[in-house]
Amino acid sequence: MTTITTAFADAVHDSQACFRRLLTAMAEPGTRVQLDRAHAFGAMNAGAVQVLLTLADHHTRLWLSPALQADTATLDNLRFHVGAPLVSDPAQADFAVLAYQDTSGCEAVLEALPAGTEEYPDQGATLVLETDSLDQGVAAVLSGPGIPGQRSVCLGSLPPALVRWLSERDPRSPLGLDLILVYERELIAIPRSTQVEV
Repeated sequence: MTTITTAFADAVHDSQACFRRLLTAMAEPGTRVQLDRAHAFGAMNAGAVQVLLTLADHHTRLWLSPALQADTATLDNLRFHVGAPLVSDPAQADFAVLAYQDTSGCEAVLEALPAGTEEYPDQGATLVLETDSLDQGVAAVLSGPGIPGQRSVCLGSLPPALVRWLSERDPRSPLGLDLILVYERELIAIPRSTQVEV
């Protein structure tokens, strides 16, 4: 039987604190923020867990990469604490979490995730990607809304398909995916409006 992990000790104040930090990350792309209010759920790292605890609920369709789908502790804790319906097809997802050990399959996931429509661009999905570092690996320069000039970041050991996708996106389009890269308890956000040079 899986042990249910404690989520936020103070559900209201902890979720508000995480929400404010996530707002900072989205409003100031490439700015590192730390989420320190909850622990990992099984194979899912603490940062990704806190993103879901803060932003997802029982209306949020959630897709998990295979390593997370196969982990009973991750699934049981998400069902108990978040209640988001799990979908088997990333094309149906509002949020997707790609575990670091599963990034080799990211090309198909990126192609399948909803990018929104002209009428409803806000329906583009958010991809939460676990990475192995925010201090080394792929170097990128970000520019666009929320960034004075440019901001240099490191994204960890990303698969080539994800690097190509980042560099080929059209940040002028209202359609697309928002990306949150998570390493342990730290994360940066790269919204769809951010230009990425790698």
